[in-house]
Amino acid sequence: MIDFHSHFLPAIDDGSDCLNTSLSMLRESREQGVDLIFATPHFYADMDDPESFLARRDQAFSQLKLAMAEDGGDFPQILLGAEILYFPGMSVAEELYEMRMGQSPLLLIEPPMLPWSETMLDEIEQTGKNLRCIPVIAHVDRYARMLRDDTVFDKAFDRHFLVQVNANFFIHADSSKLALQYLSEERIHFIGSDCHDMDRRAPNMGPASVLIAEAGLEEQHIRLDSRLLDFLSEYT
Repeated sequence: MIDFHSHFLPAIDDGSDCLNTSLSMLRESREQGVDLIFATPHFYADMDDPESFLARRDQAFSQLKLAMAEDGGDFPQILLGAEILYFPGMSVAEELYEMRMGQSPLLLIEPPMLPWSETMLDEIEQTGKNLRCIPVIAHVDRYARMLRDDTVFDKAFDRHFLVQVNANFFIHADSSKLALQYLSEERIHFIGSDCHDMDRRAPNMGPASVLIAEAGLEEQHIRLDSRLLDFLSEYT
């Protein structure tokens, strides 16, 4: 199982606060069946520059790898990426290319928690063209819920963006039916825990996968992960 979106790198954003928390998050993810997990720390262009961010990300990952080796436990494979908060002008920020998911052309972009404007969508679309990347919109389900706008899924599809949803989309009783429907209709491309800690936002890919299997959609879930692995292999 693949967790496409998570914040377990230590002390780099509002996710894991230390190495011990990071190890606990990874250990719990592995116990839930996660084989591959993407580290997607937040990048805010108004607070950081790409070079500094990438250096801090790599340093945090190096520290984590040492701690994992010393621990000797069973952990998922880790690939680096980033969750890039949308900003005007991002389409000409060539440095964002270094924040893609692993070695793939996938770029995880987080819109602001505001109604989606055509200007913003145009900028994201142009980012994909200019950087030769494929935009992936982070936790689209969260915008649908918090903005009370189910059309965000259609807006993403209309622009040929890829859609990532959070595991909570399947777990929450008020959205589970729709999540399963969208999975069966192939309107979801990636699932992520968006985990930040071991408390309020703990790893939860396991519970989501159980609900998916109980709904008879285990093959669809496996197909999502298989497509991603095939896609990643093309760029490795």
